[in-house]
Amino acid sequence: MINKLKFNLTKYNSLQIYQFLRYGSFFLISILLAKIAFYRFNPGYGTSIISRYELLMVVSSSLTFFWVSSICNTLVPFFNASNNDKQKRILFNAFVLMVAFGLIAAIITYSFGLYKKEDSYLFQMFALVVFLNTPTFIVDYIFYLKGKYKSLIVWGIITFTAHLLLLCVPLYFKQTLNLAVNLLVILALLKFNYTIILLLKYSTISINTRLIQEFMIKVLPFMFSILLGGSMEYINAFIVEHSFTETDFAVFRYGAKELPIFLIMANSLSNIYSGEIANLNRDGNLNIGLKKLKNSSRKLIYWLFPLAIILLFVSKYMYIWLYNNDLAEGYKIFNISLLLIISRLIFPQTVLTGLIKTRAFYLVSTNVLIVNVILAIWFVQFMGITGIAYATVISFLVEKIQLVIYCKIEGIRFKEYTPVVEYYIFSVLMIVAFIFSINM
Repeated sequence: MINKLKFNLTKYNSLQIYQFLRYGSFFLISILLAKIAFYRFNPGYGTSIISRYELLMVVSSSLTFFWVSSICNTLVPFFNASNNDKQKRILFNAFVLMVAFGLIAAIITYSFGLYKKEDSYLFQMFALVVFLNTPTFIVDYIFYLKGKYKSLIVWGIITFTAHLLLLCVPLYFKQTLNLAVNLLVILALLKFNYTIILLLKYSTISINTRLIQEFMIKVLPFMFSILLGGSMEYINAFIVEHSFTETDFAVFRYGAKELPIFLIMANSLSNIYSGEIANLNRDGNLNIGLKKLKNSSRKLIYWLFPLAIILLFVSKYMYIWLYNNDLAEGYKIFNISLLLIISRLIFPQTVLTGLIKTRAFYLVSTNVLIVNVILAIWFVQFMGITGIAYATVISFLVEKIQLVIYCKIEGIRFKEYTPVVEYYIFSVLMIVAFIFSINM
């Protein structure tokens, strides 16, 4: 009986648990900052702290998200398709790439502080966080690819808890945001040193320019796609920061935060099955990989769509309870963002990444970015900040439709990797529920 109840970490659930820890910590930080701002500072100053921290995150994330995601996500199928010697070499060379990109991002972050002179010190110190912390994302994938699933979870618990405490505890005791960022620099340095230790153990320490070139040929289309598609979030944030008040910016950022479980389950499933499809396709068993992806996405549909529908009707009260009065209006943005589940729960990008057919991402992402910018500028004129959220939902759906069409061109039909009946039924129910929720 005990053996039956024993929980085993696998390549399927370990990454999901890790992502839950990651996004869950960010979500918890947002709640704690709102409570600290409300109870420990004057309302105006407390909201200012939140807005300044969110701006730091917007700037640094906008400079790193595309290359971190593309390198790490391409690493999984590339690693699985390589022999043992090549696997060791690619780990270190992927790290070298991340250090190089991290240095560029840090320099730009530092330069941004020259523009925001009142927060120049914050940006100078956060530039160090960017340089030291972003290359450490490879630790997640070293543990995952080496089957060290327990180590992955422990790493997540330690690092995310440390980040939360070092940021929130000083603010709780009414210290400055500058002090909290200084502590995050120390944490980033410790993580960077541990990353070096892991690389010494699991990789071959040698820079191989030919291997880097081979890897970057696979990474660049994906990077360009993520840069253009993912830029929507940051372009939207900069539009709000430039066009609205500091409080509006904080409200938008808090409203645009998707519930962690949606991102975790969708992203981790995509990461896992891109590697699975790469493995099976190498052995001539692509159909098996597509069927596994279809079955797993069906399970997500039955779990996540009903949860999203429930949240549509309780989010207003959830925001009032979790955040302070200044941020409670963010539930309107949050409800619109819930509609993103319609595009998140189809996975043509997973199929294409697993097959390492990423060239289509260039054209698709360019089109999507253009659609998002045009719609955001248009909608904001008569809807305010909610118009930007609607533009994002439409843009993501346009992206997935184009990728589905590209998969069809490659001979892979939508129904081969998607439970079509369940997907359409729940999508319609989601839209109907949303219409009811805004008229309550």
